[in-house]
Amino acid sequence: MTTTPERQPLSLSKCEDILAYVPHALGFHPQDSAVLMLIDGDQLEATLRVDLPKEEDGSECDSWITQVLHLLKRMAHIEGVVLVIYAPEQPVAASATPYANLVSELEQALNAQKVVLRHSWCRQGQLVWDYESDDFATPTQVRSVETNETHLSLVFAGSAPLDVPWDGSGIPEWPQAAEILKIISNQQHNVVHCLEAWLQTMDLSQAEAQEWIHNDHDHAALLLGSLDVKIVRDLLPYLAGEGFEASLDVLFGVMRGDHEAAATPLTNYLLGRGWHAPDWQRIDRLWLVSRDLLGVAKGNSRQALLCILAWIEWARGRGTMALCLLGRAVEENPNYELSKLLQKLMSHGIMPEWATDQLRAWRANFS
Repeated sequence: MTTTPERQPLSLSKCEDILAYVPHALGFHPQDSAVLMLIDGDQLEATLRVDLPKEEDGSECDSWITQVLHLLKRMAHIEGVVLVIYAPEQPVAASATPYANLVSELEQALNAQKVVLRHSWCRQGQLVWDYESDDFATPTQVRSVETNETHLSLVFAGSAPLDVPWDGSGIPEWPQAAEILKIISNQQHNVVHCLEAWLQTMDLSQAEAQEWIHNDHDHAALLLGSLDVKIVRDLLPYLAGEGFEASLDVLFGVMRGDHEAAATPLTNYLLGRGWHAPDWQRIDRLWLVSRDLLGVAKGNSRQALLCILAWIEWARGRGTMALCLLGRAVEENPNYELSKLLQKLMSHGIMPEWATDQLRAWRANFS
């Protein structure tokens, strides 16, 4: 589930605007998916993507609807839904409307929960069906979004949806990677010093942080090498979201032996619990630095970065993106326990509390 990238006017009744908007909201172009845009009053609050069931009818369809309703219960204030089905690109009979039964049953289930299905469409390749049309069995051609105002406004704001969710691959290796890895092999780590170095990096702009880690090999090595220290790895998202003093409280509490009480704030935070939002600006900077460091990282430090990136995507409400990153981490190293633990947690559709709160949820800051 993701919040709307920017609070700007969007027609919730025009198919071309919705089709143009969805990839920007998700960060990628969905396939074999149902995308539900969740409405409170006349305000779009969040966009939820769910895999389509393998069968359009039967028990699997019923289970799918139950799953969707379970996810929606986390946002009790939602009054309406706009739905787009992204059907598999396979030939259909001229008179067939893909997933018509599924949409009909979903509408009935939503009505029972006092949620209105305001509009619903199905896209399959270059064809679109309008489920509410009197002639719903006859599709129309998809119009190009290249000149659509919604698409253009988001492109100008800096949005560039991916063809598929990013899994952490494709980051070019740094020319100085070998030198940095050699420095790491000779390091000894002071936890507080490591946390300070990460915080200083996250408090810089993206350009300043990139210049520092690329030009100062010792600093890049310190950041990467510190990921081999479990408490540093686990504290980094907390450090970004809650700050240095809160992180030291956890660290010193654990060092004193008061592990359970000291780690409770960290555990609750990592599970998405809490009455206030993380510092999203620092979270975004942690994501950018972590992605950049994939160009050097090897072994456990690479797995740690993939897990941090996945947690951030999950915290943002982008569960699909998170699971793709974790899938890569598990594929690369099935013995890295954190990636398997996070994968298990996120595959159940559990969302952070702040992702379902319009005042605390992350919103993309294109610049």
